[in-house]
Formats: sequence, C-alpha cells, structure tokens
Amino acid sequence: MAVFLNIIFLIILFTTGVIVLMLVVAGVLSLLRVRRKWPWLLGAFVIYCSAVGIWQYQLSRPAAVFERQFGFAPPADVRELRSSVWILGDQGHIRLSFKGNRETVQQILKRGLQRREDMGFLERYHRDFSEYFGYEREELIYDKETGHVEFTWEGVD
Repeated sequence: MAVFLNIIFLIILFTTGVIVLMLVVAGVLSLLRVRRKWPWLLGAFVIYCSAVGIWQYQLSRPAAVFERQFGFAPPADVRELRSSVWILGDQGHIRLSFKGNRETVQQILKRGLQRREDMGFLERYHRDFSEYFGYEREELIYDKETGHVEFTWEGVD
C-alpha cells in the first residue's frame, strides 16, 4: 500500500511541476504575443522531463550516494561500488556495497556506529538515531578478509 501511495505522490509532484512550468511558459509567450504556443510548450515539457531525469541520475550515482551518506568522496581504495536508494515520503532505504581498506571503514565508523557481536569472521556495526526521520538505523558489515563492506540505512516516520 505504501508503494502505491508513494507512486501517487510522485505523479502528483511531477504533474504539479509540469502545470506550473506550462503556466509560466504560456504566460511569457502570451506577453510576447507568440501565436503558435504548442511547439514552445512541448519543448518546455521535454526540457522539464530531461532535467528531472538528469537530476535523478546524478543523485543516484553510487559515488554521489557514498559522498552524500558518509560526508566524503569515495577514496581511491574503494572498488566495486554499488548502491540503491529509495527515499520518499515517510520512509527510505539506502544500500551501499563496496570493497575497501580498513581506513575507509574507520572513517565511516566515525559517524557513531557501535560494534555489535561479530557474525563469524564478519565485523558488525550498528547505530540507531533520529535526524531526518522519526527513526533511523544504520548497519555496516565488514569482511576483514576480503575488504567487502555492506552498508544499509533505513528511515521511517
């Protein structure tokens, strides 16, 4: 149900943006006394859709997600960086996966993650907090043998 409501919210948000843009463009075209407005309106719509797509792409790039989440760009030792992001309305989920050195993990742990009971040879770190959502949770699992890191963040209002 929540996914359905989020999709409706996105459609309403996108449509509102399109309507506002079209009203502004139509108003300017009327002031300039342009007779054929439809090509200009269609062009504005295409530019709007392209801008939204480029903006979303820029925000979802793994390096951008890493930097936004940890507050520093991925160091040179970070390899095989992958991410997934879903944040909308009253919930969100971010997942980062990469291989890196112990120094990178230590820099991430400065965010306040506390060590939990290890899972075999995997080190596990956790933090509960409330910054942007009513409840947020971060978990980092580090394989000290391979350098593989799995990081997840979840937020719920």
